[in-house]
Amino acid sequence: MVKRGLFIIIGILVLPSLAWGDLTADRYSEVPAEEEAEAEALALSAKKNDFFISGYTEAGKKSTAEDYEEEDTDNDYSYCNYHFKFGQKISDRLSYDIGSFIYDKDYDTKDSLNNMSRILKTNWSYYIRKLKEESLELDVRLNYKEKRFDNTPRSEYDQIRFAPTLTFKKKNLYTIDLTAGIDDYDYLVEGVKDQLKIFGKIGADRYFLDKKLMLTSSYRIEQLEKKNIDRERTKQEVLGGFNYVFDLPWVYKITTRAGWGERDTKEEEERDEDYDYEYWQYYTKTEHRINTKLKTNLKYQYFEKDYVSADLDHRGFYIQNNWDYEFLNDEKQRLWFDFGIEHKAVDYTLKADNNYKKEAAEIKASYQRKKNWKVSAALEGNSYNFNDSSNDKKRYYAKLSGEKLFLDGDLVLSLDLKYRYTNKEQENDKEQEAVRVAFKYKF
Repeated sequence: MVKRGLFIIIGILVLPSLAWGDLTADRYSEVPAEEEAEAEALALSAKKNDFFISGYTEAGKKSTAEDYEEEDTDNDYSYCNYHFKFGQKISDRLSYDIGSFIYDKDYDTKDSLNNMSRILKTNWSYYIRKLKEESLELDVRLNYKEKRFDNTPRSEYDQIRFAPTLTFKKKNLYTIDLTAGIDDYDYLVEGVKDQLKIFGKIGADRYFLDKKLMLTSSYRIEQLEKKNIDRERTKQEVLGGFNYVFDLPWVYKITTRAGWGERDTKEEEERDEDYDYEYWQYYTKTEHRINTKLKTNLKYQYFEKDYVSADLDHRGFYIQNNWDYEFLNDEKQRLWFDFGIEHKAVDYTLKADNNYKKEAAEIKASYQRKKNWKVSAALEGNSYNFNDSSNDKKRYYAKLSGEKLFLDGDLVLSLDLKYRYTNKEQENDKEQEAVRVAFKYKF
């Protein structure tokens, strides 16, 4: 599908600044980064009462190790992704967006996982009550997905997910959201794999001390219509934590989250195997504004995953430190640098040879001509040391991104290039490339 060498594909993107996840991306996040970026894009367009269209085309080669953090083996695959989306704020109370996705994967050595996914998503938001001090919003999400495998027909399914959410906000005091929905997996080969899930979620944020302190919590429960082999019929998730903004000059903010839950790997877009698992996670992050130009943050996260029917149980932690220095920022231009380092250690319960330690560093430079164009370049290096030294490897990335604004910023075109070089101790070195080209246009 994708041959060696760098190639250019004309395409589209939801947010021009959205590229590949980098060193600072959070693991096990509640909402996928792409979903958050799309939501932000819609919110920005809604403020201006614009109709927008956007999307992307992306192609290249990756490995499963990049998708879910070195779990199991490191399987390389080629991929082509396509996305198109449009949306509008119809009135002061009503807005919507509709998007389609195509994900096509071709594995180098695991033909049983070769697949294509076609997804249609729509989201409608309506303010039932919208006052200066409080609001009640109804958000309705409807997703349809088809997943087809080249060589594993028993794994093919159609999915329909319907999830309305009510959100009540009291300005500067609290937010409460309630979600209820269904998630129906209809497998094409008749048998015991069909799954109809009914789920509900409640979440709340409470503000204190003029919003300097925020407490947050959520609870989610999911019930299968019937018990299936190697499946947990009831799944639950609990999350809690707080944010606190300090008046101190050297410590600006601290964020802490802790959670426990049960999930299904096929609900993660990048994961093509189908397993149930239980997880624990905890992280704390401090943000520091040393001066007007220099910022830094320090993050520690512990994570643990126990699978129901796979021997991938593991636990570990990582520590990250990131720095952001702004050299220049005036009315016409901006120049800034980012630097980050990470240490990570993971231990497997049943596969001791898979235990590893990882050291990583990344540096990124960005320059922006405001209301005109922006370019950034990044270098990243990763070193993996496994218990089984034959799996030791070093990975290096080079990334180049650029975007250009037209029509007073209503049209944005962007291009992202990525090059990856892997040096393995016992195997041949590998080179992989990827490209993403994008647009966003507001009418």
